[in-house]
Amino acid sequence: MLTLIEKGMTREQAYDLVQPKTAYSWDNQVDFKPLLEADPEVTSRLTQEEIDEIFNPLYYTKRVDDIFERLGLGD
Repeated sequence: MLTLIEKGMTREQAYDLVQPKTAYSWDNQVDFKPLLEADPEVTSRLTQEEIDEIFNPLYYTKRVDDIFERLGLGD
């Protein structure tokens, strides 16, 4: 959702686009990523590479070492 906002959508537009897909994914136990990839409104704003990056768990853990270091938990 944040990437769509960065690409020019309002928060409300991004929410209205993403929320039904998250609910469908949850309710039907299907992967969320293909739902986004199949939506022309999403793919008109995000490249496949950007979508892949959103779903890359390393993106969300890349600062873990820095956080541990700040907390005094580093090596």
